[in-house]
Amino acid sequence: MSLPRFAAALLGFALAAFPVSASDKALPEPYVAFGLMTEDLVAPLVPLMDVNRSNFPLEGRPSDHGKMADELEAFTRPSLLLALWLQMEAIPQDQRTHDFTREQVARWFRSAMLNGTDPEHPAYWGHLVNYHQHGVEMSILTMSLTVAREWVWDPLSEAEKRQVAAWLGEIRGNARYWNNHLYFAVLTLEFLRSVDYEEPGDQAAIDFMFELLEGMHVAGGWFKDGTNEGYDHYNAFAFHTYGLWWSWKFGHTNPQRAERWMAWSKEFIPDYAHFFAASGEHLPYGRSITYRFNSLSVFGVAPQVGLEAIPYGEMRRLCRKNLEFFLSHPIAQEQGTLSMGWTDEYLGVVEPYICPGSPYWASKGLLMLTLPPEHAFWTDSEKPYPAERDNFTHVIEAPRFVLQGLDGEVGLYNAGSMVSRNGGRRYGEWKWSKLAYRTGLGFLLADDFDLYPLDAQITAVPEGHQTRFGRRATIPLIAEADHLAYSYALGKRGDKIEFNAPMRTDLFLKGEWTLAIHRAETFVPARFYHGSFAIGSDQTDFEKQSQNTGYALTGDGESYSAIQNVSGFAQVQWDQRLDDSSPRLHLKSDYHVTPVLASEPIEGKTTFAVLFWAGKDKEDGAPWRIEKTDTGHWKLRHPTLGLWEIENPILPALTRDSD
Repeated sequence: MSLPRFAAALLGFALAAFPVSASDKALPEPYVAFGLMTEDLVAPLVPLMDVNRSNFPLEGRPSDHGKMADELEAFTRPSLLLALWLQMEAIPQDQRTHDFTREQVARWFRSAMLNGTDPEHPAYWGHLVNYHQHGVEMSILTMSLTVAREWVWDPLSEAEKRQVAAWLGEIRGNARYWNNHLYFAVLTLEFLRSVDYEEPGDQAAIDFMFELLEGMHVAGGWFKDGTNEGYDHYNAFAFHTYGLWWSWKFGHTNPQRAERWMAWSKEFIPDYAHFFAASGEHLPYGRSITYRFNSLSVFGVAPQVGLEAIPYGEMRRLCRKNLEFFLSHPIAQEQGTLSMGWTDEYLGVVEPYICPGSPYWASKGLLMLTLPPEHAFWTDSEKPYPAERDNFTHVIEAPRFVLQGLDGEVGLYNAGSMVSRNGGRRYGEWKWSKLAYRTGLGFLLADDFDLYPLDAQITAVPEGHQTRFGRRATIPLIAEADHLAYSYALGKRGDKIEFNAPMRTDLFLKGEWTLAIHRAETFVPARFYHGSFAIGSDQTDFEKQSQNTGYALTGDGESYSAIQNVSGFAQVQWDQRLDDSSPRLHLKSDYHVTPVLASEPIEGKTTFAVLFWAGKDKEDGAPWRIEKTDTGHWKLRHPTLGLWEIENPILPALTRDSD
């Protein structure tokens, strides 16, 4: 999606980055720039507005929720974008390039909503049933009705309000998944109470669901997402965004609860600021990353409750650069509306529950537009955020994450986040299971749920089978600035094959290099594979080099990836896609190359030791000389990085295969 006018507007205030007096009559330049960007996102939707419909006719692959749910989602998620644009201060006409009006957009919004909630209309959205997607979308609609109330709720007649409220009221008693989905019922019931459509029992239901949600808090503002079991971006764009939204809109009904959620967000937000690279890209990790700049939603709503957990100028800069990152990439589909993917349209990253309307959950990342133009978020000078300030190592205790800031990029090592036993197979386990993730690089997915990708992880294939097993459930052991450890098992039960390989993994970190030590046990012969980071490109002229079957490096001239065997592996292989004869597997690029180490068939106990790396300077990816691998004391030397000496009782004495 190319939005040159928006980019130019952003550049104007980005270069200046100066405070704007709240007494100035003109709207602050940042406010105008964000507003123009929002209007550009609204523009492709306007030609699709049909008064006979209850949604936008968005094209693309359907979800597994069913046609009616997809049609509802094609209204509710874009409707939040419309609502945010409707409620903002009007941008001067001489700065606009679109001629649609607020009256036009609001009129269609109301018409579509009334069509969808009318059981007699052909475009009726249908009734809610247990665990259905409709319960999610109801809450999204209530956010829109709250944000732009004077445009889309207040103009309705009493009969029309009763119709919409009756449809929303089906949320009462409806079964929700035991995870962040409980919030969807909370927000819907709270809206109904706020517009005088409360029923007996609503408050008790809200209190009960809050008890369940608050029971998912682990420590430091971090939540484990119920039955999904994982820690990922849902902490930001679900738990904390909805918690702060509730505190803003409904916290007066229970001030102690509001204070509790705001305190958790105050702890969480400084952690989360470390997830964003200097480029603006946030870590691609976990599920639903096709929501893109939804990641910003927590920063947009925190100022509404006066929560300056990081300086407002830092919040705005982080938001601006994240928006710039995505809007500088081709993220539109043929209709001009948001596509499914990350930096482009790519269905490989899309979960089965995603449909063409789903990417508009990114609209939630624009909640800062509810802040008045005179708010300090808009008028304070920009300040750099962690990845721009310096290199860092940041340990987050609850999820056992270690984040590294490396020359503006951000890396994530995950010692504690589970891969959901209920949803992992449905979502793609590799979105959590790799040893490490990096901004700027992307990662590999799989087109077959029985074949884990090879990049940045250790996997195993039993002899005589094709299934490749990777990490799922995880028991965290250590999460320190330069050392992580966790135990798990490769394998699963099943009809076709049962395989189990208990593992302990220790990771030692030095800049862009990682030393991985894996202690494995197998009860049947299996081949093990260890990949470094995948290098993606839209061209196919990758550099590839290897030495003595124990070291390999690849690159595209800008980024490089290397791997070095210390013990346990027998040969170098290349996992690659260099033409269009097989499906694309890289998050960001059509083609990729990954250096991989492979073992001979192994049965019994084995210790693998591997060094892997990715970076911009190819010389830093040169192989290490292994000088000592004694119990508790290793010494490695690099031609440009110098000595790496590690003392830790967990280090084994090894016979080095790389000698």
